[in-house]
Parts: sequence; structure tokens; C-alpha cells
Amino acid sequence: MKNIILFVFFVFSLLSTQGQDYKNKSYSEHFKEAKLLIANHKEEEAVPVLEELYSRDKANTNVSYLLGLCYVKSFKNINKAIKLLEEAKANYSSNYDRTSLTERGVSEYVYYYLIIAYSLKGDCPKTIETLNGFYKIYSYEDEWYLVDGQKWYRDCGKHKWKEEMDTIVTPDGLLDTNLISNVVNQDTNISSQVDLESIATDSELETDPVLAPKPIKPIETTRPYHERLRRVGEAGGPEVMTREKSYTTPTSLYGVQVGAFIRPRFSNDFKGLKNVEVYIDNNGVFRYVIGSFVYRSQSEKLLKYVLEKGYEDAFIVDINSTQNYTEEVIRVNNESIKREIEGSIEFKVQIGAFKEEIPDDIMKIFLQFDDIDKKIQGELSIFTLGSFSNYEIASAWCENVKESGVPDAFVVAINEGRKISIEDANLYIAKKQAEEAEKARKLEEESRNKKKKKKR
Repeated sequence: MKNIILFVFFVFSLLSTQGQDYKNKSYSEHFKEAKLLIANHKEEEAVPVLEELYSRDKANTNVSYLLGLCYVKSFKNINKAIKLLEEAKANYSSNYDRTSLTERGVSEYVYYYLIIAYSLKGDCPKTIETLNGFYKIYSYEDEWYLVDGQKWYRDCGKHKWKEEMDTIVTPDGLLDTNLISNVVNQDTNISSQVDLESIATDSELETDPVLAPKPIKPIETTRPYHERLRRVGEAGGPEVMTREKSYTTPTSLYGVQVGAFIRPRFSNDFKGLKNVEVYIDNNGVFRYVIGSFVYRSQSEKLLKYVLEKGYEDAFIVDINSTQNYTEEVIRVNNESIKREIEGSIEFKVQIGAFKEEIPDDIMKIFLQFDDIDKKIQGELSIFTLGSFSNYEIASAWCENVKESGVPDAFVVAINEGRKISIEDANLYIAKKQAEEAEKARKLEEESRNKKKKKKR
């Protein structure tokens, strides 16, 4: 009786907390939202989210860095951007964890955005000083940023910055849309291709003693194939197997990005789309892309069809221009990223996984609950409790189990005997329910039409 009362209590408690509004979002939820907006080229939408985070914790230099980055890419508040990026630069870390939600250090690219900001403001001494610092600390994972930094130094002072208008203007007083296109679309490399040899021998650079402490080498157009397994995100996050993508052409390769997520999803979750490839970018965001075309016009045609399928946020990217599309995801938690979820899904409460000796508290559970199941996986005996078709009910029952003496119990999702993520299970169930509802609607509509014909 006690277990039933506790179960009902937890169900009602769970339902009562589902209406929390935006203002009650946790710091990490805001941070995830901001990273996804940045990954989708929505820097202006990310600004208020990051400003909220910054107001909560001004000492978090990673937030300062991302907010400054968004100001620069939106071409607004350049003075504020410089202040934020300078604060963040002091906490640069060579061990910056792009996937962590608790990272407070900053990426080496804080220097790159400072170079742009100082160049836009026309502060040429600070531009070259920052570029020189960038050379000293840069990991050289993509030398395009160094080359582009040199270009911003050469262009320093050419674009008048009017703080009172909060915009950038050309000598004739017009907004420089080409300049905006160059920075905002850096991931797609819309700006013209840079001649590395001519930049390396530029007379202005040769005569400047503080520039280029290291020579620029041509960017490699092919990369060695390799695979690696690593855990993404915080402790307990998914294990992801990736391989370095090899491109055999030095030219642009255009594709259509159809989505970006903090946690990985299977590529076939995109209804109505096929041939979706998955990449993990420098910020730990998973990007989903279709196609790799030499001609931009081909990707524009594909984008048109993708938009017609309902993917309104899709846009064209150049997958051969930056590090965002060089690390391809092939497996998640030992499952192919292209694996389809089919059949039934059930939720269970896992109470333990043991090699030999089973703890006393688990043994006592055998006297308290029915439906305890044991599955052998290698040397482990995995014990689960119950079987539920609904995650909310399973989660409430899990709380009941914790109160009964198993504090480490947690909910797992099982699809045809294989464990899948809770998020993917819920998405699959929601999709199936929507399909069944649509099917029922069509049947009902057909039935009404038949009745109308009979009456005639």
C-alpha cells in the first residue's frame, strides 16, 4: 500500500512541474540553447540568452567569449565585444573542453574575434598585437584563421566604426554588407578564396617585425583517416565514435545543414530526408548535413526541396572550409548513427549491474517488488524492474524504487532488446503517435466521405 501511495504522489508531483516557463530555465539549459543558436548562424537570437547568462555570472569567461563572438558576428556593440573578449582572453585554456556545459575557460579563437573587433574599430596597433598573440598560442588545427587574421590586419581602418549608430559604414556612409557576409558566413567560406602565397610575401607583412613569428604553410586539402572513441559532454554523457573526414579537393563543397543539436540523434530522425551525414564541430554541437556539391547552384536547388519538406532553418554550408565538418560521427554508444529504431519500446528501471557479488540492498529488493528481470551482458548481470510504455510513469516508479533503498536506480529505454537513449525513445514514440493520429484522421475522413456518397 505504501508503495502505491508513493507512486501516485510522484506521478502528481511530476505533472505539477511540467509548466515551468523560460525564466526558470537552468543555467545549463540557457547555455545549450545559446550554443545551438550559434551553430545555426542565429547569433542575434543568441545574444539575449547569453546576456541573461552573463548577468547571472559575470565571472564565467566562456560566456563572455561567446557573447563577444556574437556581437562581432552580428556587427553590433563592438566596444562591448572588445571588453568581453579581453576579459575572456585572460582565461584562455589550451585544454578548453568544447563539449562541457561547465567549462569556464575559453577557446583559442577568442584571439581571432578580437582581431576582427579591433580591425573594425580601426585600432591597428591592438589588431596586430592580438594577431601576434594568436600566432604564439594557436594550435594550427586550421591555418585559414591565421590567414584571415592577416587580411583583417591589412583592412584595419578601412571601415569606419560609428559607435553612436552602432553600425559599420563605408566611406560613402552605407552599411558594408560585403563585410558582414565575410564574418557572419565564415563557416560557409562565402568570402573569396585567399591566395596563401601572395599573403605570405606581402610587403607590408614582411616589413612589420612583430607579425608572423611562424611562417604560414599551405593548408592541407586531405587529412589522414582515423577513428577515435570519446565521451561527449559531462560525466555519463554518450560515447561517440568519430573519424576524420577526408576531402580530396581543395575547392568548396556545398551542402545543406538541416539541424544542430547538443546531444546526438540518429540521422534518420529527419522525416522525409535521406543521406543525412553527421559531424561534431568545435563547440561539441552535432551538425546534420545533406550533400557535398562543387557548384553552389546545386546546393541551392537541394535547399529549395529541403525547405519544402518543412525544415525552415536549413541553410547552405561549405563543408570543406572549416573544422566544423571534418569530424564525422559514425557510432553513438556502440550503435550506428544511421541505425533505425523500429518496433516496440519499453521503459525499465535499472537497479544494478554486477559481476559476482550482489549487494544486500539489491537482494532486499527481491522481497519488495515483482517483475525483476536479469539480463546477462558479458560478465555483467544487469537487473531491471518493471516494464512501462510511458517514460513519465517509469520515472515516477523509479523515484519509488529510490525511496525503497536503491538510490542509484535510473530509467532505461529498450528497443527490441537493445538499450537506446531516453531522448531518442521519446522522439520515436511521439513520431509514431503523430503518424497513428494522422492515419486515424484520414480513415475518419474517408468514412465520412463514404457516408456522404451513400446519402446522395
